[in-house]
Amino acid sequence: MNKMLVYFLLLLIQVILSQLIQPGPDWVLTILPVMMLCFPTDWSTLRCMLFAFFSALFVDFFSGGIIGLNVLALVPVAWSRNFFLRKFFNDELVDRGAALSMRKWGFPAVLGLIVLLTALFLLVYIVVDASDQRSLLLEGRTFLLSLVCDTVLALLVLPSILER
Repeated sequence: MNKMLVYFLLLLIQVILSQLIQPGPDWVLTILPVMMLCFPTDWSTLRCMLFAFFSALFVDFFSGGIIGLNVLALVPVAWSRNFFLRKFFNDELVDRGAALSMRKWGFPAVLGLIVLLTALFLLVYIVVDASDQRSLLLEGRTFLLSLVCDTVLALLVLPSILER
């Protein structure tokens, strides 16, 4: 299936998840960071950032959350995406526009990339959302719980994103 079609379907799923499951302040439920892997690997950073901006704004608007919070957290993920693709895999993946494949690159590397992108998203999201209202211990618990839940959720949607 076309990756952009998958991207827009996942975007709708994210909005539905945000509407149906409202986790509250104790954890953040999102698949937005892993969705950045739907974009072709030869896309420029600016193009990824623009898609991330409008996608996160769409989610913010239709999920009833704070407008701009997902945008603020997702744009740095899109900005760092190509850098992390080069570090976790190699320049061939980005320069030639090669497909991101679990079979070719291995599960540990793909999992590491997902955890890193999700951690970056959550770090920005939780710090901005909390704005000194809760203790650092509670924010750390929120971060770890969200990271585990979001990584499991990302692994569930990953087969629809990666090349076979």
